[in-house]
Amino acid sequence: MTTPNNTVDVTSLGNLAQILPYLLGHYPDDSICLHAPGPNFHDGPTMTYPLPETTAEWQTEAKTAVRRFVAYAQDQGHNPDQGVIIYLCREPRPDQTPWDTAAILAPLATWLTDELSDHRAHVLQTIGLVANRWWAYECNIDGCCEGEPLPSPNDPTSVTAQMTRLGRTPGPRTRDIIKQFQATEPDSDFLKHLQAASARFNTQCATQAGRDATLMTTCDQIDTAMSQFRGGATTLDRDLTTQLIVGLQDDGAVEAGMSHAEDDDLPHARHLWAYLARHCAEPFTHEAVPALTLFAFVAWRQSDLIAARLALRDAITTAPDYDPAIGIHLGTIEGEDPREILASAREGHTQRMARLQHDTQVASEYHPTNTNAALYREALEVATANHRSHICTEDGQLLTRHNTIDIIGGALTDFRNGRPQLMPEVAARIILGLQDRQTRDAALSTGTENDLPYERQLWGYLARHCVPPHTDKAPPLLTLFAWVLWRQGDTTSATQALTDALHITPSYTLAGLLLDGIRTECDPAPILAMFREEAALDTP
Repeated sequence: MTTPNNTVDVTSLGNLAQILPYLLGHYPDDSICLHAPGPNFHDGPTMTYPLPETTAEWQTEAKTAVRRFVAYAQDQGHNPDQGVIIYLCREPRPDQTPWDTAAILAPLATWLTDELSDHRAHVLQTIGLVANRWWAYECNIDGCCEGEPLPSPNDPTSVTAQMTRLGRTPGPRTRDIIKQFQATEPDSDFLKHLQAASARFNTQCATQAGRDATLMTTCDQIDTAMSQFRGGATTLDRDLTTQLIVGLQDDGAVEAGMSHAEDDDLPHARHLWAYLARHCAEPFTHEAVPALTLFAFVAWRQSDLIAARLALRDAITTAPDYDPAIGIHLGTIEGEDPREILASAREGHTQRMARLQHDTQVASEYHPTNTNAALYREALEVATANHRSHICTEDGQLLTRHNTIDIIGGALTDFRNGRPQLMPEVAARIILGLQDRQTRDAALSTGTENDLPYERQLWGYLARHCVPPHTDKAPPLLTLFAWVLWRQGDTTSATQALTDALHITPSYTLAGLLLDGIRTECDPAPILAMFREEAALDTP
């Protein structure tokens, strides 16, 4: 084996066995390793493939491993018919001797050899590595090449001695690498808090506005955690830990986490994501996927492809369709520059934060607050009783409809004249009146372009009055508010308001129709003309 500045002699099967962790940069526990030597031995394609615990799966996995390796080798411009070395790595289980384990591996060696032959690949050697001993399965002499200890470092011809003279050390074992991010023994008290945090997260994210607010909080928490780790912290308090784990389930939070992969931040980010992943014990292993993905990205940035791929293996095994992990995995395979992905993540995060700040500002125009909530609630309860008595007849419904339109007109005049405030009982009458479809449609069809800012103020103002338990009265106000936003060209915020309306009343037809119109990029002008025509027909 030669490298640009040195030469290592591999003159025996023992040396061939001993060179694996130097060849790969790590020792692959419980794995198949396939290597096609290049002109300098080490510079050919190499692939490791995890070996399942269940031996019944091995024959199928052998076919998959060979198929992937042959495709990979050919992509690298290497023809496997020039020769392939198979390494089989497995440690004895508690009830096994090294010889027992080597015997269990023997059929796998045969399956791999047969499968490689089917792909016109020539097997040079099949080496079993078990408990610091090696087996050469191509050797047919009984007792030969079976269970020999790896060459002693004291032997000057051993690979270890040669590498030591060159200042090189063997790569770590897989099991030691994965300890960085592998879930630790579950803490039942912590898992209870994690479950509670997950439930809160799901509740908060039930609406688009809730998701946006939660994402902004998570981004702030990532900044806080990173600041603590930069300052030398190695742990986080329980609340911050659980909130970060559940908050990272949002891809926007993962993008924010990726933006913390500048050179100076890499060690701290790596420790943070590993710390979070270790806290995701059963039954929360799925929650570890974002943290594992971020750990892998940071490791990739550090040129530690071994750790990156091991973390990605766990992430993708747990969540095969998780796009961020798949994207990073493909990037490591295709030789992309992680700095380009970092730049893209930072740009995306900046744009997302700007949008979220805008959306949060818009949502604050119509979200109820605790301010004056009791006053609004009382006004709605009193008005509801009166409203019911007025709409019990057809004439009463018609009169209420006209009165509501008149009150809306007066309210808009007040808002236009700089008096954006109504008496609670007046606001309650308008809210109740707009529960009628024809009244709502008439309100939607009125107003010129110059009136849109005042309509926006009015509908948002009234929506803020729909405090619990009267939130079910908000959809008409949210729909009218969204209609104004759409006409103003803010389709993103209009979508958010309509989504909130449908969350309250999933069957609210007009909100659904307007949302479809926005998504299909319709022009709101013909819709406005249609509503104005219908309103004119309804006018006595």
